[in-house]
Amino acid sequence: KLARALDFMYAAEGSDWFWWYGADQSSGDDAGFDEMFRRTLMDVYNAVDATPPDFLYVPIIAKPPQPPTKGVEGLFTPLVDGKAGKEEWATAGYYAVVAGAMARANDVITDLYYGFDAKNIYIRLDAKADWASLSPDTYVGIYLSAPGAAAFNSFSRYGAKQEPRTLLGFGAAYELAARFKDGQLAGTLSRAKGDNTWESPKDLTTLASQGGVLEIAVPYDLLGKFDAGDVINFRVVVSLNGADAQIVPSEGVAKVVVPDLGLVTNVLEVEDPTGDDHGPGTYTYATDPVFGPGAFDVKKFTVGYDDKNIVFKFEMNGPVENVWGSPNGLSVQTFDIYVDKDGKAGSGARLLLPGRNAAVSADEAWDFVVWAEGWTPGIYKAGADGKPEKIDGAQFQILADPAQRKVTIRVPKAILGDDPQNWRFLAVVCGQEGYPATGVWRIRDVNPKAEQWRFGGGPQDTNHTRIMDVVWPADAKPTQEEMLSAYKPSTETNMDKLGPDDFAQLKMLSAK
Repeated sequence: KLARALDFMYAAEGSDWFWWYGADQSSGDDAGFDEMFRRTLMDVYNAVDATPPDFLYVPIIAKPPQPPTKGVEGLFTPLVDGKAGKEEWATAGYYAVVAGAMARANDVITDLYYGFDAKNIYIRLDAKADWASLSPDTYVGIYLSAPGAAAFNSFSRYGAKQEPRTLLGFGAAYELAARFKDGQLAGTLSRAKGDNTWESPKDLTTLASQGGVLEIAVPYDLLGKFDAGDVINFRVVVSLNGADAQIVPSEGVAKVVVPDLGLVTNVLEVEDPTGDDHGPGTYTYATDPVFGPGAFDVKKFTVGYDDKNIVFKFEMNGPVENVWGSPNGLSVQTFDIYVDKDGKAGSGARLLLPGRNAAVSADEAWDFVVWAEGWTPGIYKAGADGKPEKIDGAQFQILADPAQRKVTIRVPKAILGDDPQNWRFLAVVCGQEGYPATGVWRIRDVNPKAEQWRFGGGPQDTNHTRIMDVVWPADAKPTQEEMLSAYKPSTETNMDKLGPDDFAQLKMLSAK
């Protein structure tokens, strides 16, 4: 037995496994490859008649989240009475559950809704029949993650013991349960122990059901403190008479972002013109399909603050998809936010980050810049020589929300300060580039003709901008196109020989 176990162990130690697990590789079937590796490790235990540990059932390469059919459009407060008025849930997020030929006989849920107000998370589940009559014992487990939770479970309550096991696909910190026992509804909330068992449940009374509708409200204070921008993973598992029958969403974890809960005070709101994601007016997108229409087109930009952070938010007209798998959810876009705190010309820097090929106007200067992109984000201050200096250890949050096409950036006040109502701002959008031109800080080139990975519509000079969109009101003068076009063309290839006045000049926006 030991010799056989060692054979499996040696097989699992093969270097090819770990090469294929690298982020820069794809096996072509990562899910199957992942399962094969974990099965090999399970065989080590099985060979000596030992029980494989639970963690070997959990994929190392996590399945991507399943996007909702419709994302949350705003805060709302439904009456939890089981009636589900149409207008009550109009701004809720929504998952349509597969029906028709793809549906299974045991499927119960037809629709999943979710949303928030300042005090609660709301969940609504619609069933194909009266919830109370589905079975003598119908158990609806809603499994949620929570920031800062100390323990997590990987399986549903009943699915931890059945075969095949019901893998949740994330670490569940809480189980919110609605149980229909002999037609009677009761709600409970249980905390994970971390060993796929649960602590003793607490009663939950904010739920109701009528017919095929189940509505539940979960106060935030039962789950710990949530902040705007926090990510909550959740999934719903329906069990009939002690056996799991359905998991929703079926193709992946539901990943939702806690919206601003009315705790952010805005100091600047800019409605950016639609369709101005063309730089000086001539730029076109690169031809690869990852650059979806409107991906660089800002719809709205806001600056605000809460008790701890300065909060920047971009709402986009096109997709915000993590097509290249970055750690923070941003892939194709790069967002720069330049901040002038003192309003004094000459007290900071004028040139934007290297490669933007633009500067703020001569009567302005920026003190800080927040550079938000997928792999090398950072916060920089203006150095004495006008060049950006990275603030080491500056931790900030970037939250990309594909469902709502929003990017929220939260910077601690300890870094920027706490009086943004007196500051000025410049926000621009560029294309992220992992293989930039020499001297360019990771943004995409603009060539005369668009190519697969290059924007098009650029002139033949060397100092034209790489900015696709500037946050700028539609009625403001000069226009974005005028600002980005107003420079003297150069053929100089060493950008260090050019100064702020050799590039397009941009104006900053004052807070309220």
